[in-house]
Amino acid sequence: MDLAQLTDWQHQFISAAFATDQQASSPGMAIYRNNLVLTHRASIMATFPRACQFLGENTHIAVYRYLVTYGKSSYDWADCGAHFAEYLALQPELAHLPHIAAVAQYEWHRQQLNRAPAKPFNQSSIGLLGTHAWTDLYLDLAPGWSLFTSEYDTHSWYNTPKNNAIPAKASTQRTWVCWRSAVKPQIAKVPTHTQVLFEHAAAMNIAQLAELAAIATPEQLDWMAWLATLMQDKQLFGLRSTAQT
Repeated sequence: MDLAQLTDWQHQFISAAFATDQQASSPGMAIYRNNLVLTHRASIMATFPRACQFLGENTHIAVYRYLVTYGKSSYDWADCGAHFAEYLALQPELAHLPHIAAVAQYEWHRQQLNRAPAKPFNQSSIGLLGTHAWTDLYLDLAPGWSLFTSEYDTHSWYNTPKNNAIPAKASTQRTWVCWRSAVKPQIAKVPTHTQVLFEHAAAMNIAQLAELAAIATPEQLDWMAWLATLMQDKQLFGLRSTAQT
């Protein structure tokens, strides 16, 4: 049985555990269901401590409903919160508390950064800029490199010690870039004047230099300055040629 088959079997078994028929009411199924609920709750609370703090006494019922709604589609318990922020944002009873979903979104990105596979920082590969055509080169971005948008400054709020206040809401949505430099998660606000480059890099399966440079030209962006910023912040771990992809 491969991982996909095992995950499918697990999903079917969980569905059976939450069914209302006689089989699901058997003592064995009841024990499994209780263990599943407790393990799922512990995983969610470990991944989203501040969001759960805002939920307060409603945490247990919210987490239980999330499990019933989304099930457990991943074999890894650490992945079970992939839709938690989305779920919270869709709950009518939390419509007047949108910051909770924003905090959950931020905590999910931090968790993904911590779990991103490590990779070596290859500074010498920057020399490929002088030996290869840009059409043959790709960005090798830092572990966990990705973007997310939010109306709340959750990053500043999260890093303020013992801050129980509601995160500040901005007048417009802001875009943040997150990555892991060495072993430390990094999150920074994307500058407005280079946001288009960040967005295109995030949308590409493999970020090709030539394509990004072509985007920068009509926008009159300083492409090399943007690339230098990625290097300085260690968002860029190196370059790869087509022969290495």
